[in-house]
Amino acid sequence: MVCEIFNVTSQDITQLKKNISEEVTTLEILAAHVWKARCLALKLSPDGTTLFGMAVGIRRIVEPPLKEGYYGNAFVKANVATKAGELSNSPLSCVVKLIKEAKRAAMDKKYVREQLREIERSLKVKTMCGGGNGAFMLLTDWRQMGLLDEVDFGYGGSVNIVPLVPKYLPDICIFLPRKHGGVRVLVTLPRAAMDNFKEHMNPLSF
Repeated sequence: MVCEIFNVTSQDITQLKKNISEEVTTLEILAAHVWKARCLALKLSPDGTTLFGMAVGIRRIVEPPLKEGYYGNAFVKANVATKAGELSNSPLSCVVKLIKEAKRAAMDKKYVREQLREIERSLKVKTMCGGGNGAFMLLTDWRQMGLLDEVDFGYGGSVNIVPLVPKYLPDICIFLPRKHGGVRVLVTLPRAAMDNFKEHMNPLSF
C-alpha cells in the first residue's frame, strides 16, 4: 500500500461543479469524484458492492445536548452502498445525489440514536476494524480544523500537514486544507492502482 496527497486547486473544483446543475458543496462534489476515481482505479468487480462512509457532525442535534466545554469528537457516519459497475458508469451528478441523501439521513435524530447505540455496543465487545479490500472508502474532512495558520508550534503557522494513516484504516481518505485555496486529498491505495487513480483524478476525465 502507498499513501499520496493530491493537490486539487480551486479551478479544478470549479470545473467539477460545472457537471452539476443543482447546488453542490465542495465536499460533496470532491467526495463523489474521489470515490468514483478510486473505484475505477481498483477495477472492482462490476457486480460487487462498494461502500462509502463519511463523518457527519452532530453537535447541534445530539440529545441530550453535549456539556459546555466538550471538545471531543461528535459525529456519526453517513453511509452509501451501490454496485461498483453502477458507480463507475454513473454521471457525477448521480453520485453526488447519493452522498447528499446519505448526509441528510445522518442528520435524522432517530438515525443518530441508532448509530450511537451501535458505537456503544462495538466498544463493549471491543470490535476492531479489519483490513480493507478496496471496496470501502471512509472520508473525513479536516479542512475546518485550523491546522494551518491557526496552529502555532512556536515558529509560526504550519505550512504543511501530513497525517499518519493507521494500518487498520487503509481505506480512509482525508480532505486537508490547502494554503492557497483548493483541497489536498490524502489517499491510500495498492501501488498498482495508484497510477490509475492519478489518471482518473483529472477533473476532465468525467
